[in-house]
Order: sequence, then C-alpha cells, then structure tokens
Amino acid sequence: MLPIFGAIARSAWREIYALGSIQGNNFTWFALLLTMQPESMGFIWALLGLLLVLPALTAPLAKIPQIRLALWPLEDWQRKSLRWLTKPETMPSPWLWRLAPVLELRQIPRTLDFWLAVLLATSGTAYRFLASKPDREAYPVIAMLVVLALSTLAQNLFALDGAGGRQRWKLSPIRGARVLARKGLWLLVIALILTAGLSPLGALAGMLAALAVGHHASVMTPIDAGAWRFSSGQFFPHGFFQVIGMFSCGIATARGEWMYLALAAAAYGISLMVYGWVLEKA
Repeated sequence: MLPIFGAIARSAWREIYALGSIQGNNFTWFALLLTMQPESMGFIWALLGLLLVLPALTAPLAKIPQIRLALWPLEDWQRKSLRWLTKPETMPSPWLWRLAPVLELRQIPRTLDFWLAVLLATSGTAYRFLASKPDREAYPVIAMLVVLALSTLAQNLFALDGAGGRQRWKLSPIRGARVLARKGLWLLVIALILTAGLSPLGALAGMLAALAVGHHASVMTPIDAGAWRFSSGQFFPHGFFQVIGMFSCGIATARGEWMYLALAAAAYGISLMVYGWVLEKA
C-alpha cells in the first residue's frame, strides 16, 4: 500500500503545481497588489490556496486508468479501503440540470473563478449581517471583488468550449451578438445573485463593463482552459481596462450615480454588436 500512497501523493502534488499556473487571472494580480498590505493579504491568499488545493486532493485515483487499477495486485480489503479515493458514482441529473448546458450555465461552476466569487460573496454577506458595526462603505467594494473574481471569465467566454466548440459556434446559424449575449448572461445573473446582500446594482454595472471589454479577447484571442482551474486571460491590456471600467462604473453606481450604469449598459450593447459581427465574419 505504501507505493500506492506515494503515487497518490505525487499525483496530488503535480495537480497542485499545474493549478498554480494562474498568472493570467485578474484576481491573481489583485492578490499580489494586496501583498503590500499585510492585514488584508492573509484572507485573500487563504481563499486562493484553499481553491487550489481542494480540486487536486479530490478523488486522486480517478486520474488512473481503470485497466491499470484492475492489474494492481491488491487484496479485496485493500481495494475496498481505496474506494474513497476513486471518483464516486454520479446519479442521473435532474431535468433542470440537463437543460443547463443549453443555457450556458453548466460550464461556469466548473471553474475555480466561480467558487472564489462564492466564497467572497458569502464572507462579505456574513460580515454585513453578523458584524456588530459593519462599514456600509465596504459593501460595494466587496461586491466589486466578487465581480473581479468573475472578470477573467468575462474575457474568455469560450474557455471551456475548446477549438471545436468555438468552430461550431462560428458555423451555427445563431447571430454572433446572440451567442455572446448567451455566454455573458449567466455571468450577469450570478453576479446579481451573489451580491444581493451587498450591492447588486453596483455589481451589475461592474460586470457589464467587464463584459464590454472582455468581448474583444473572447473573440479575437480565446485561450483554452480545463475544468476545475482558474481561467487564464491577458491582464494587460484587457484585464487592466476591465478593472478600471468595472470599479469605476460599479462604485459610482453603488453610490447612486445611475449615469454610470447607463454608460456601462451602452458600452456592453455596442461591444455586443461589434464583436458579434466580428464573430460571424471570422
């Protein structure tokens, strides 16, 4: 059994090492910036570390081909003791979950960006309702952190489709603007739901701005990504302008300056039309 556990440990370490390649994620650069502020960096890096480690330690034997597992000279009791390290059997999906791929929802929870946003939103909402004297000025800032966690997905909408999936979208009879709208719709919905207890309108404005900038990279320079990884994008110039746009529009909207929400919506609509046309002609 010791050689098996040694192989499992090496596999988990390689998985963690591979998960560490998140240099193109917008939130990584934000976390590096917070390193200069020690009182804030601990919580952010703890979240990132947790999300990097957990997928690597889940069902490590599932990465080994079944035919190789069957050839291992193990006793029955040894195989039974290793069951918890293999991939569990999946139950049939309910009808709503079968409908989810059509709505472009199923792919988003398979990224670590989504779960980072969930942890940030949960922590921020708990702070608002459980802290004795919460700072109201912190609500829109935390909401923008949730949007920041999702912003790399906004500049890589076809990340999990792969080259074949992108080609199918280009050849489909659906208009390009509608394709991009379907891809970005659930990011808007998720941002609104996660920030419902913080600043949903600010998050809406921020996500509209992030999508308006992200359409360029999504159509022109898509980057393939694997499941249960952080999405990879291009921080400069796309991520840089995303951060400026979403924080400017989001914070201003949260403070009641509705003109910025209208500005973000207009920029999103124009970007949708322009890059939808580019997607059709590609």
